[in-house]
Amino acid sequence: MTPGQVQQADTGTQKTLQQLLDQSPPRARSTYNLEQPPGMQKEVLDRLSRHIRAIPPMPEIWNEIQDILQHPGTSASDLGHCVARDPVLSARILTVCNSAAYATPGQSDIGNIPLAIARLGLHETTAVIFRTLAPDMTNDNNRQQIRHIWFHTQAIAALSRLLAEPAQIVDRSQASLNGMLHDIGKLVILNIESPQRLAQLGSAIHDGEPSLSAEFAILGYTHIDAGMMLSLHWRLPAHIKQFIAHHHHPDRTDITPVAAPEPAMVNHLAHLILQHSIDHEQTDAIWLPSLRSSDPDATRRAIELLKIPAHSPTFFQQLQQSVDRLKTSFPDLFPPETSLQPSPDCKQR
Repeated sequence: MTPGQVQQADTGTQKTLQQLLDQSPPRARSTYNLEQPPGMQKEVLDRLSRHIRAIPPMPEIWNEIQDILQHPGTSASDLGHCVARDPVLSARILTVCNSAAYATPGQSDIGNIPLAIARLGLHETTAVIFRTLAPDMTNDNNRQQIRHIWFHTQAIAALSRLLAEPAQIVDRSQASLNGMLHDIGKLVILNIESPQRLAQLGSAIHDGEPSLSAEFAILGYTHIDAGMMLSLHWRLPAHIKQFIAHHHHPDRTDITPVAAPEPAMVNHLAHLILQHSIDHEQTDAIWLPSLRSSDPDATRRAIELLKIPAHSPTFFQQLQQSVDRLKTSFPDLFPPETSLQPSPDCKQR
Protein backbone atom coordinates (compact mmCIF):
# COMPACT_ATOMS: atom_id res chain seq x y z
CA MET A 1 0.00 0.00 0.00
CA THR A 2 1.44 3.38 -1.01
CA PRO A 3 1.37 6.38 1.37
CA GLY A 4 -1.45 7.91 -0.69
CA GLN A 5 -3.50 4.71 -0.52
CA VAL A 6 -2.89 4.53 3.22
CA GLN A 7 -4.22 8.04 3.67
CA GLN A 8 -7.34 7.30 1.61
CA ALA A 9 -8.05 4.09 3.52
CA ASP A 10 -8.03 5.76 6.92
CA THR A 11 -11.23 6.89 8.57
CA GLY A 12 -12.41 7.72 12.05
CA THR A 13 -10.46 9.21 14.94
CA GLN A 14 -7.84 6.53 15.50
CA LYS A 15 -4.45 7.54 16.82
CA THR A 16 -1.82 8.73 14.36
CA LEU A 17 1.93 9.19 14.37
CA GLN A 18 1.48 12.97 14.30
CA GLN A 19 -0.55 12.86 17.52
CA LEU A 20 2.18 10.82 19.17
CA LEU A 21 4.94 13.17 18.01
CA ASP A 22 2.97 16.15 19.32
CA GLN A 23 3.30 14.58 22.79
CA SER A 24 7.11 14.31 22.58
CA PRO A 25 9.02 16.46 25.06
CA PRO A 26 10.43 19.70 23.60
CA ARG A 27 14.14 20.07 22.91
CA ALA A 28 15.99 20.67 26.14
CA ARG A 29 19.45 21.96 26.89
CA SER A 30 22.19 19.42 27.64
CA THR A 31 25.52 20.00 29.33
CA TYR A 32 27.14 17.75 26.72
CA ASN A 33 28.09 19.69 23.59
CA LEU A 34 27.46 17.51 20.53
CA GLU A 35 28.91 20.14 18.21
CA GLN A 36 32.22 20.24 20.07
CA PRO A 37 32.35 17.14 22.28
CA PRO A 38 34.89 17.27 25.12
CA GLY A 39 38.07 15.32 24.64
CA MET A 40 38.83 12.23 26.68
CA GLN A 41 41.63 12.26 29.23
CA LYS A 42 44.65 10.23 28.11
CA GLU A 43 44.27 7.69 30.90
CA VAL A 44 40.59 7.22 30.01
CA LEU A 45 41.43 6.80 26.32
CA ASP A 46 44.21 4.30 27.13
CA ARG A 47 41.90 2.33 29.42
CA LEU A 48 39.10 2.25 26.85
CA SER A 49 41.49 1.23 24.07
CA ARG A 50 42.97 -1.53 26.20
CA HIS A 51 39.60 -3.00 27.08
CA ILE A 52 38.28 -2.80 23.51
CA ARG A 53 41.34 -4.64 22.22
CA ALA A 54 40.44 -7.40 24.69
CA ILE A 55 36.93 -7.75 23.22
CA PRO A 56 36.85 -10.72 20.81
CA PRO A 57 37.39 -9.56 17.23
CA MET A 58 34.99 -10.36 14.46
CA PRO A 59 35.83 -13.69 12.78
CA GLU A 60 38.25 -13.52 9.86
CA ILE A 61 35.46 -14.16 7.36
CA TRP A 62 33.97 -10.77 8.35
CA ASN A 63 37.13 -9.06 7.11
CA GLU A 64 36.95 -11.01 3.86
CA ILE A 65 33.32 -9.99 3.43
CA GLN A 66 34.16 -6.32 4.05
CA ASP A 67 36.93 -6.48 1.45
CA ILE A 68 34.45 -7.88 -1.09
CA LEU A 69 31.80 -5.25 -0.32
CA GLN A 70 34.25 -2.39 -0.69
CA HIS A 71 34.88 -3.25 -4.34
CA PRO A 72 32.63 -1.36 -6.80
CA GLY A 73 30.25 -3.60 -8.67
CA THR A 74 30.19 -6.35 -6.04
CA SER A 75 27.51 -8.90 -6.95
CA ALA A 76 25.47 -11.40 -4.97
CA SER A 77 27.55 -14.13 -6.58
CA ASP A 78 30.83 -12.57 -5.37
CA LEU A 79 29.58 -12.38 -1.80
CA GLY A 80 27.87 -15.77 -2.03
CA HIS A 81 31.11 -17.62 -2.83
CA CYS A 82 32.64 -16.24 0.37
CA VAL A 83 29.59 -16.83 2.60
CA ALA A 84 29.10 -20.38 1.33
CA ARG A 85 32.36 -21.39 3.04
CA ASP A 86 30.78 -20.83 6.47
CA PRO A 87 27.97 -23.35 7.17
CA VAL A 88 26.51 -21.43 10.13
CA LEU A 89 26.41 -18.19 8.18
CA SER A 90 24.94 -19.92 5.14
CA ALA A 91 22.18 -21.51 7.21
CA ARG A 92 21.28 -18.20 8.81
CA ILE A 93 21.06 -16.35 5.49
CA LEU A 94 18.87 -19.08 3.98
CA THR A 95 16.59 -19.03 7.05
CA VAL A 96 16.09 -15.26 6.86
CA CYS A 97 15.71 -15.29 3.08
CA ASN A 98 12.96 -17.92 3.21
CA SER A 99 11.11 -16.30 6.12
CA ALA A 100 7.71 -14.66 5.69
CA ALA A 101 9.37 -11.23 5.80
CA TYR A 102 11.09 -11.81 2.44
CA ALA A 103 9.37 -14.71 0.66
CA THR A 104 5.99 -14.08 -0.94
CA PRO A 105 3.24 -16.68 -0.39
CA GLY A 106 3.60 -19.64 -2.74
CA GLN A 107 7.24 -18.92 -3.50
CA SER A 108 9.58 -21.91 -3.37
CA ASP A 109 12.31 -21.94 -0.75
CA ILE A 110 15.73 -20.88 -1.95
CA GLY A 111 18.65 -23.18 -1.22
CA ASN A 112 21.29 -21.29 -3.18
CA ILE A 113 23.35 -18.67 -1.32
CA PRO A 114 23.85 -16.18 -4.22
CA LEU A 115 20.10 -16.30 -4.97
CA ALA A 116 19.33 -15.81 -1.28
CA ILE A 117 21.61 -12.77 -1.17
CA ALA A 118 19.99 -11.42 -4.33
CA ARG A 119 16.57 -11.66 -2.66
CA LEU A 120 17.75 -10.02 0.56
CA GLY A 121 19.96 -7.38 -1.04
CA LEU A 122 23.53 -6.60 -0.04
CA HIS A 123 22.61 -4.24 2.83
CA GLU A 124 20.21 -6.68 4.50
CA THR A 125 22.63 -9.56 3.94
CA THR A 126 25.34 -7.53 5.67
CA ALA A 127 23.00 -6.98 8.64
CA VAL A 128 22.27 -10.72 8.88
CA ILE A 129 26.00 -11.51 8.66
CA PHE A 130 26.80 -9.03 11.42
CA ARG A 131 24.10 -10.35 13.75
CA THR A 132 25.38 -13.89 13.17
CA LEU A 133 29.09 -13.20 13.59
CA ALA A 134 29.17 -10.52 16.30
CA PRO A 135 30.97 -11.85 19.40
CA ASP A 136 28.85 -12.38 22.49
CA MET A 137 29.79 -9.76 25.08
CA THR A 138 27.33 -11.00 27.71
CA ASN A 139 28.30 -12.05 31.22
CA ASP A 140 26.31 -13.01 34.30
CA ASN A 141 26.46 -9.46 35.68
CA ASN A 142 25.09 -7.61 32.65
CA ARG A 143 22.89 -10.19 30.92
CA GLN A 144 19.62 -8.38 31.69
CA GLN A 145 21.00 -4.98 30.72
CA ILE A 146 22.23 -6.37 27.40
CA ARG A 147 18.77 -7.83 26.78
CA HIS A 148 17.39 -4.29 27.11
CA ILE A 149 19.97 -3.01 24.59
CA TRP A 150 19.18 -5.82 22.12
CA PHE A 151 15.45 -5.11 22.36
CA HIS A 152 16.06 -1.40 21.87
CA THR A 153 18.30 -1.83 18.83
CA GLN A 154 16.02 -4.39 17.18
CA ALA A 155 12.97 -2.19 17.78
CA ILE A 156 14.74 0.86 16.32
CA ALA A 157 15.82 -1.27 13.35
CA ALA A 158 12.25 -2.47 12.70
CA LEU A 159 10.74 1.01 13.03
CA SER A 160 13.47 2.56 10.88
CA ARG A 161 12.76 0.09 8.11
CA LEU A 162 9.08 1.13 8.06
CA LEU A 163 9.88 4.85 8.27
CA ALA A 164 12.32 4.64 5.36
CA GLU A 165 9.79 2.93 3.08
CA PRO A 166 7.58 5.84 1.89
CA ALA A 167 10.24 8.12 0.33
CA GLN A 168 12.96 5.49 -0.19
CA ILE A 169 15.58 8.22 0.22
CA VAL A 170 17.23 5.96 2.77
CA ASP A 171 17.57 2.31 1.79
CA ARG A 172 15.31 0.23 4.06
CA SER A 173 17.98 -2.35 4.79
CA GLN A 174 20.54 0.37 5.49
CA ALA A 175 18.09 2.06 7.89
CA SER A 176 17.62 -1.30 9.63
CA LEU A 177 21.38 -1.88 9.90
CA ASN A 178 21.84 1.64 11.31
CA GLY A 179 19.26 0.82 13.96
CA MET A 180 21.02 -2.42 14.88
CA LEU A 181 24.43 -0.80 15.29
CA HIS A 182 23.91 2.78 16.48
CA ASP A 183 24.20 1.91 20.19
CA ILE A 184 26.98 -0.71 20.15
CA GLY A 185 28.98 1.64 22.38
CA LYS A 186 26.55 0.84 25.20
CA LEU A 187 27.53 -2.83 24.86
CA VAL A 188 31.14 -1.75 25.41
CA ILE A 189 30.16 0.14 28.56
CA LEU A 190 28.31 -2.89 29.91
CA ASN A 191 31.24 -5.12 29.03
CA ILE A 192 34.06 -3.15 30.67
CA GLU A 193 32.60 -1.12 33.54
CA SER A 194 32.21 -2.37 37.11
CA PRO A 195 28.76 -2.99 38.61
CA GLN A 196 29.37 -0.02 40.92
CA ARG A 197 30.01 2.42 38.08
CA LEU A 198 27.08 1.04 36.09
CA ALA A 199 24.85 1.55 39.13
CA GLN A 200 26.12 5.11 39.46
CA LEU A 201 25.42 5.76 35.77
CA GLY A 202 21.94 4.27 36.04
CA SER A 203 21.13 6.41 39.07
CA ALA A 204 22.22 9.59 37.31
CA ILE A 205 20.11 8.84 34.22
CA HIS A 206 17.08 7.80 36.31
CA ASP A 207 17.43 11.10 38.20
CA GLY A 208 17.05 13.01 34.93
CA GLU A 209 20.63 13.56 33.76
CA PRO A 210 20.88 13.33 29.93
CA SER A 211 22.63 10.09 29.04
CA LEU A 212 25.64 11.57 27.20
CA SER A 213 26.26 14.06 30.01
CA ALA A 214 25.98 11.32 32.62
CA GLU A 215 28.28 8.98 30.70
CA PHE A 216 31.02 11.57 30.28
CA ALA A 217 30.77 12.81 33.87
CA ILE A 218 30.95 9.32 35.40
CA LEU A 219 32.98 7.31 32.87
CA GLY A 220 35.04 9.98 31.13
CA TYR A 221 33.72 8.90 27.71
CA THR A 222 30.35 8.35 26.03
CA HIS A 223 28.74 5.46 24.20
CA ILE A 224 29.48 7.36 20.97
CA ASP A 225 33.21 7.32 21.79
CA ALA A 226 33.07 3.63 22.68
CA GLY A 227 30.99 2.80 19.59
CA MET A 228 33.46 4.52 17.29
CA MET A 229 36.38 2.63 18.80
CA LEU A 230 34.58 -0.71 18.66
CA SER A 231 33.60 -0.07 15.03
CA LEU A 232 37.30 0.36 14.22
CA HIS A 233 38.15 -2.81 16.17
CA TRP A 234 35.49 -4.78 14.30
CA ARG A 235 36.25 -3.14 10.95
CA LEU A 236 32.69 -2.01 10.40
CA PRO A 237 31.96 -0.20 7.09
CA ALA A 238 32.87 3.49 6.89
CA HIS A 239 29.23 4.63 6.58
CA ILE A 240 28.37 2.77 9.82
CA LYS A 241 31.24 4.49 11.65
CA GLN A 242 29.95 7.83 10.37
CA PHE A 243 26.43 7.02 11.47
CA ILE A 244 27.51 6.00 14.97
CA ALA A 245 29.34 9.31 15.26
CA HIS A 246 26.34 11.38 14.11
CA HIS A 247 23.25 9.47 15.25
CA HIS A 248 22.50 12.12 17.88
CA HIS A 249 22.45 14.84 15.18
CA PRO A 250 18.90 14.48 13.73
CA ASP A 251 18.48 18.22 13.11
CA ARG A 252 21.76 18.82 11.28
CA THR A 253 21.57 19.50 7.54
CA ASP A 254 25.26 20.31 7.03
CA ILE A 255 26.73 16.90 7.85
CA THR A 256 29.27 15.52 5.39
CA PRO A 257 27.90 13.63 2.35
CA VAL A 258 29.15 10.38 3.91
CA ALA A 259 26.87 11.01 6.87
CA ALA A 260 23.82 12.60 5.24
CA PRO A 261 21.09 13.86 7.61
CA GLU A 262 18.24 11.64 6.37
CA PRO A 263 19.41 8.41 8.08
CA ALA A 264 19.75 10.30 11.38
CA MET A 265 16.22 11.68 10.90
CA VAL A 266 14.84 8.16 10.42
CA ASN A 267 16.68 6.92 13.50
CA HIS A 268 15.51 9.86 15.61
CA LEU A 269 11.85 9.44 14.62
CA ALA A 270 12.12 5.74 15.48
CA HIS A 271 13.32 6.70 18.98
CA LEU A 272 10.44 9.14 19.45
CA ILE A 273 7.97 6.40 18.51
CA LEU A 274 9.53 3.66 20.62
CA GLN A 275 9.75 5.69 23.81
CA HIS A 276 5.95 6.12 23.80
CA SER A 277 5.49 2.33 23.77
CA ILE A 278 7.57 1.54 26.85
CA ASP A 279 7.06 2.09 30.59
CA HIS A 280 10.06 4.26 31.48
CA GLU A 281 9.41 4.47 35.21
CA GLN A 282 9.26 0.86 36.39
CA THR A 283 12.54 -0.46 35.04
CA ASP A 284 16.10 -1.24 36.06
CA ALA A 285 17.40 -0.64 32.53
CA ILE A 286 20.23 1.88 32.67
CA TRP A 287 19.38 3.93 29.57
CA LEU A 288 15.63 3.41 29.20
CA PRO A 289 14.59 6.58 31.09
CA SER A 290 16.81 8.68 28.80
CA LEU A 291 14.23 10.05 26.40
CA ARG A 292 14.83 11.74 23.05
CA SER A 293 13.43 15.25 22.83
CA SER A 294 11.88 16.85 19.78
CA ASP A 295 12.18 20.10 17.88
CA PRO A 296 8.70 20.47 16.28
CA ASP A 297 10.02 22.31 13.21
CA ALA A 298 12.80 19.78 12.63
CA THR A 299 10.35 16.90 13.09
CA ARG A 300 7.96 18.45 10.57
CA ARG A 301 10.76 18.87 8.04
CA ALA A 302 11.83 15.25 8.54
CA ILE A 303 8.28 13.97 8.00
CA GLU A 304 7.89 16.04 4.82
CA LEU A 305 11.28 15.03 3.44
CA LEU A 306 10.76 11.34 4.20
CA LYS A 307 7.12 11.48 2.94
CA ILE A 308 5.89 9.75 6.09
CA PRO A 309 2.07 9.48 6.34
CA ALA A 310 2.04 10.95 9.83
CA HIS A 311 -1.76 11.46 9.83
CA SER A 312 -2.50 7.86 8.86
CA PRO A 313 -3.94 5.61 11.60
CA THR A 314 -3.10 2.59 9.43
CA PHE A 315 0.57 3.53 9.20
CA PHE A 316 0.68 4.18 12.94
CA GLN A 317 -0.81 0.74 13.57
CA GLN A 318 1.92 -0.83 11.44
CA LEU A 319 4.55 0.90 13.56
CA GLN A 320 2.92 -0.17 16.82
CA GLN A 321 2.45 -3.74 15.66
CA SER A 322 6.14 -4.03 14.79
CA VAL A 323 7.03 -3.12 18.38
CA ASP A 324 4.36 -5.39 19.87
CA ARG A 325 5.58 -8.38 17.83
CA LEU A 326 9.12 -7.81 19.02
CA LYS A 327 8.03 -7.62 22.66
CA THR A 328 6.80 -11.20 22.44
CA SER A 329 10.42 -12.26 21.79
CA PHE A 330 11.47 -10.67 25.09
CA PRO A 331 9.03 -12.11 27.67
CA ASP A 332 11.59 -11.53 30.43
CA LEU A 333 11.40 -7.79 29.74
CA PHE A 334 7.70 -7.64 28.81
CA PRO A 335 5.72 -10.34 30.63
CA PRO A 336 2.67 -11.39 28.57
CA GLU A 337 0.26 -10.61 31.40
CA THR A 338 1.51 -7.04 31.62
CA SER A 339 0.10 -4.51 29.19
CA LEU A 340 2.59 -1.67 28.93
CA GLN A 341 1.01 1.64 28.09
CA PRO A 342 2.76 4.93 27.34
CA SER A 343 3.72 6.79 30.47
CA PRO A 344 1.21 9.65 30.93
CA ASP A 345 3.88 11.95 32.36
CA CYS A 346 6.62 11.20 29.85
CA LYS A 347 9.46 13.30 31.25
CA GLN A 348 12.46 14.68 29.38
CA ARG A 349 15.78 13.06 30.22
